[in-house]
Amino acid sequence: MLRIGLSTSVKAAKAFPRVQRGFLSTPLKTLGSSGRISSSFQAGGLRFNSTSSGEKFEIQNKLVSFDEPVEAEKIVSTLTSNEWGYLDSIGLAQGWGPTAFVERYLEAVHIFSGLPWWGTIAVSTVIARMILFPLYMSASSNGAKLAKVKPEMDEILSSLKKAESNQEKYVLVQDRKRLMKDNDIKFYKQVYPMLQLPIAYGFFQALRKMSAYPVEGFADQGYAWFENLTQVDPYLGLHGISAALILAIVRAGGETGQQQAMTAPMKKVLMLLPFLSIIITKDFYASVMIYVATNSLCSMVQTFVLRNGTFRKLFKMPPTTVNAPAPGKKQPETISDWFRQQKESFDEQVHSRTKETSRKLEAQVLRRRDGTDGFIKRHNK
Repeated sequence: MLRIGLSTSVKAAKAFPRVQRGFLSTPLKTLGSSGRISSSFQAGGLRFNSTSSGEKFEIQNKLVSFDEPVEAEKIVSTLTSNEWGYLDSIGLAQGWGPTAFVERYLEAVHIFSGLPWWGTIAVSTVIARMILFPLYMSASSNGAKLAKVKPEMDEILSSLKKAESNQEKYVLVQDRKRLMKDNDIKFYKQVYPMLQLPIAYGFFQALRKMSAYPVEGFADQGYAWFENLTQVDPYLGLHGISAALILAIVRAGGETGQQQAMTAPMKKVLMLLPFLSIIITKDFYASVMIYVATNSLCSMVQTFVLRNGTFRKLFKMPPTTVNAPAPGKKQPETISDWFRQQKESFDEQVHSRTKETSRKLEAQVLRRRDGTDGFIKRHNK
């Protein structure tokens, strides 16, 4: 290590360039035992020390270590959580992504409703699901139409897998399109419920960040046994409620209310869902679990509403039907039977594709042997 001592005037010290905050280091000012104010900063391998009596440069032979833990400094705001702009003043609700959008949305509901934070999260979740409800209605109607023609659709798809010539495939594809057009079926409507994913992601990230900061009021504006929203639910009550609601939703036919024919292995798998969900969410903040539980409750209510015959007649929606399995197909009784059936189906598809490829190669060889069949002969001049 090399030390170089320099005596400079106060003007020279002021003229020395300062390292901006957020670059390699941050200027620091300390008050020594003698009462003199000293400033220091470190950039790369150079460290600069200054006092009122003089300055010293210290050149190091090693770079600054980035492994040392740095304690994050929390921003102190002059605003309260009941004032607009509070989240922005502490570094949240910035940008235009789903997380920032949900943070602004939660702040607006909290301010204009006057609800505590647990009520703000629950009400915000209900409002978001009400906005998405028309999309679920459209997906439910489309699913009912698709279930009505499922036997014909399965027959066409089965024939399409077994077709060997391109002409046969073309005819079957046209038949499928005609069937969908006659019954007003649109496959893209089935993905409408997927629009909830970016919103769910925004809620999860927003509440996680707001709990970790924590936002003012999160520590004491909970309810019942989960009073502190910045901690994990001590009794896992919200986790258990969410798991039970998820199981009820799946057994009732999903969020669109369209019933599915469940095999025995599928029923056994569904019995494990509540336990898996508790294990996955056991370390989530109570604020996040309020959203999960409320969202699950909304899904269950939506499921039973979309299955109600009176509601469907009122909004001119086709009645729900059970998506029965294809006729003549044996249903697996155990999970091993299901895996065996899937393997047989995969092997059948591979065999069909191999057979088709071999047929094309054989036809290509025959055409090359006969130059008059679709090939142009090259004549030497």
